[in-house]
Order: sequence, then structure tokens, then C-alpha cells
Amino acid sequence: MSFPLVVLAAGLSTRYGRLKQLDPLGPRGEAIMDFNVFDAARSGFGSVTFVVRREILDAVRTHVDDVLGGTFETNFVCQELDQLPDGFRAPPDRVKPWGTAHAVLCAADSLEGPFAVCNADDLYGPEAFRLLHDQMTDDGRTTQAALVGYTLENTLSGAGGVARGVCVLGKDDLLERVTEVQNIRRSDGWVTGIATDGAPVELTGQEIVSMNLWGFSPSVIDLLRRQFQRFLHYWGSDTQQECFLSTTVSAQIELEATRVTVLQAPDTWFGITHAADRARSEAILRERVASGSYPARLADALARLG
Repeated sequence: MSFPLVVLAAGLSTRYGRLKQLDPLGPRGEAIMDFNVFDAARSGFGSVTFVVRREILDAVRTHVDDVLGGTFETNFVCQELDQLPDGFRAPPDRVKPWGTAHAVLCAADSLEGPFAVCNADDLYGPEAFRLLHDQMTDDGRTTQAALVGYTLENTLSGAGGVARGVCVLGKDDLLERVTEVQNIRRSDGWVTGIATDGAPVELTGQEIVSMNLWGFSPSVIDLLRRQFQRFLHYWGSDTQQECFLSTTVSAQIELEATRVTVLQAPDTWFGITHAADRARSEAILRERVASGSYPARLADALARLG
């Protein structure tokens, strides 16, 4: 079974100050997303689809060709503001993409069967991709989706606040709900954040959070299309509202329409949110390449896998 990966790489990177998805953090100019593709390929994934904005398509395509080579099946999809269901139009002054749920739908139009989703600027680790691949390609699975979760305190940035989908788990590691919390940071020994309604939130740091490493079956995507249409009915004239993947999946769970297995990988996550995260990320990638966790040239290693 050829199991595809979708990489969400259409973000504006406003807090970071440059295109995170192409930032050359690796010792040979690799971006974080390149290492994710390699981890997915060696875990059994059969292809990758990058979701990008039209204005960065050529830059992303050139980077991927240079770093990954042409031996692993690679596709590109543009997340367009006007790529909407019949009867809807984007506000003429909207610049911000419609959000991660819309990005997934843009990719889903060209895919069949189950697939995985990840962010371009988060490094998840090889075991995370292996667990997700094995879960979603298991014919005996009893859930429609899977999420690889991480412990909150291990995903914080020392450079500023971060946004996370805070998870509540139920019996048998099934996801009960996801709540979006903004501006999460350590402060005077506490971990605090702000709910989407502006209310303060106190956290222990031990919560499981979503970093947008998901596996979806077609039934989840069918529901997601309906949810995005409802989102447009309410917020389609707004220039800032986004349709988040985590909250739409959480709504499916609350309606008992979707069951999601939460997997917890032993890998150490890291990512980039603020410009001050850059130096640490470069150091981690240099160390992982030097130790042999990643090959010196990803293109050569991918060619050997093929």
C-alpha cells in the first residue's frame, strides 16, 4: 500500500521573519521539512505532496529538487484563497490562508485512500513516522484517524509563546478533544497560555499536545469538507479567521463521527517558531547528521531507498 505524506508548507512565517519552510538549517542547506520527508520515506511512505502558496511554488520546487533529488515521488499543490466550494468567494482584502484544515483539503483533492499530514517546520523523528505509517496501513485498525502526540513541556520555545492543540485522552489512548491554546510559555515556574476566547489558561506542562502529525482515512476528509463549508458560512467574509485542523477533528470526535488513536513516539521533537529558535535548531541538526542519525546527503540516501 502506497501511503502518502502531505507537508503543510503554505504558512506566512510572520513571527519568524523569513520562510521557515525553506530556511537552510541543515549542514548542506537542508530545511526541516527535508528531514521529515526522509524519515517518512524510510518508514514506508510512498510519496510526498507539498502544500504551498502560489508565490513560493517555484522556490519550494527548486529547493526540493536540489536537496531531495528526483528519486522519491514528489508533488506540489497550491493553497489558493479562491480554492473554495461553489457559492463562496474570498474577501478581496484577505491575505492570510484559510488555515490548516483548508490546506489539507487542497491536497486531498489529488489523493486517494488514507494519508498523513505534517507541518513543514516541525521535526518529528523517524519513530513517529514509523508508528503513524504502521497504524494507518493496518487493515485491522479500529479508528478512522491517528495523531502522534508530544508532551507539552518538550515543545515550548525559550524565545516566546507558542500555539498548541492541547489534547484530552480517554480510554485506550483515544482522543476525546483538542483545545487550541495560544501564547503558551513558561513564566515564574508556571506554564500559562491564552484560550481562543481570550481567557487565561494554566497548564502543568505534562499535557499531550498536537503538533499536526496526523493520519486520516477518507471518511475524515469527507466530514472535513462539510465542516469547512460551515466555517465559510460563518466566517467567510472575515479576513483573519482560520479553520484549524485540530479543532475540526475535535468537533468530529464530539459528534462521535470519528475515532482517533493517539500515538506517543519516543523521538525528541523540535521546531522553529521564533527567529531566536534558529541557532538551537541548526546545532541539533548538525549533531544528528554528525552522529549518523541522518545521512550527509539526503538525495543519495533517498536514491538508495528507492
